[in-house]
Amino acid sequence: MEVMNLMEQPIKVTEWQQTYTYDSGIHSGANTCVPSVSSKGIMEEDEACGRQYTLKKTTTYTQGVPPSQGDLEYQMSTTARAKRVREAMCPGVSGEDSSLLLATQVEGQATNLQRLAEPSQLLKSAIVHLINYQDDAELATRALPELTKLLNDEDPVVVTKAAMIVNQLSKKEASRRALMGSPQLVAAVVRTMQNTSDLDTARCTTSILHNLSHHREGLLAIFKSGGIPALVRML
Repeated sequence: MEVMNLMEQPIKVTEWQQTYTYDSGIHSGANTCVPSVSSKGIMEEDEACGRQYTLKKTTTYTQGVPPSQGDLEYQMSTTARAKRVREAMCPGVSGEDSSLLLATQVEGQATNLQRLAEPSQLLKSAIVHLINYQDDAELATRALPELTKLLNDEDPVVVTKAAMIVNQLSKKEASRRALMGSPQLVAAVVRTMQNTSDLDTARCTTSILHNLSHHREGLLAIFKSGGIPALVRML
């Protein structure tokens, strides 16, 4: 009986191999589970999503767009506006024609830039005057000791030249205030006016005292140096 069973086993194995169409996994080691309907649907959806993503990804790439005509016009107008403002605030600095300020003038009315340029020019003039004022004051202050010495010189020519220089300094406000602050110089001017016989020297010294008399400090300096009696005698 056992012999019959052993003989039938190879036959059954052969029949089983011929009739069973699926891989059991013994030889290949692959998964033998039949995919269910739900898992099959998920796989199809994943594949569809992958295809859709690939399609969208390839269609979103774009090339750089060159600037339009409107952008170029805006840049040009901005540059021109900046040039007009720079010319209004600092005329002559940019080295361009100031006619840019008249570009937007209508019916003879001043533009905003022209109205802005006027106070800018006034500010520039004030700064220049302030610098000149400071320079004049410093120059006169440094020259006071030497001018006082020259006014007391024995040479009439030297005294005349010194009186002319002091007269020029007395015509400017900054240097005039420096002269009023020096009692030694005012006294030298009064003494020169009293002792000179030269007409030009007398004219320069009287002009100096006249310019100093416009200020209270100048009048006080003339009074302290004995200039009032000297002026009376000049009459």
